Amino acid sequence: MNEKAPSTEPASFMKPSTTIIGNGDTIKVPVQSERTTGEAELGVVIGKTCKNISESEAADVIAGYTTVIDMTAEDILQRNPRYLTRSKSFDTFFSFGPQLVTPDEVDNVFQLNVSTIINGKSHRKNVVSNMTFDPYYLIAFHSEVMTLQPGDIISTGTPGAIVIRDGDVIECQIDGFPPLKNNVVDLKKR
Repeated sequence: MNEKAPSTEPASFMKPSTTIIGNGDTIKVPVQSERTTGEAELGVVIGKTCKNISESEAADVIAGYTTVIDMTAEDILQRNPRYLTRSKSFDTFFSFGPQLVTPDEVDNVFQLNVSTIINGKSHRKNVVSNMTFDPYYLIAFHSEVMTLQPGDIISTGTPGAIVIRDGDVIECQIDGFPPLKNNVVDLKKR
């Protein structure tokens, strides 16, 4: 989109449980959207209840990491930035899994490559260390706002979103993780 990404604080939003799907499930582009995007992200799964923790304490509250595909109805968001939650909360707009990778299974989280794949072709790829806000910062930042609970998932950012269309297959690939893959159905065409 045309706006500049935040550089002083992370943008935040929450997703309802009805957005959640898993590997192999179908992403449904809603009838209200003409431009929905999907983006691969590293998901951080919280393992301990925490509040007001520092970045140096963040690693101690992580249960593990997972692959995430996050969807946005960008045309809705472009109408008004206040529509962020609505544009990200349609059913099937948050896919994660198929596996939780524990911290001891990851040599260096900052060196993981995250790739958005569309129809078998790499769209964008980048390493976690290039993120504007690293995973530990995101945990600390959000713990100052809300108490984080076991099972909460923080999506950490994307190498790049891509428009998804009826019949597409989108994937999140992260070094050493099983890939997350979802088919796309546009409800306007069904």
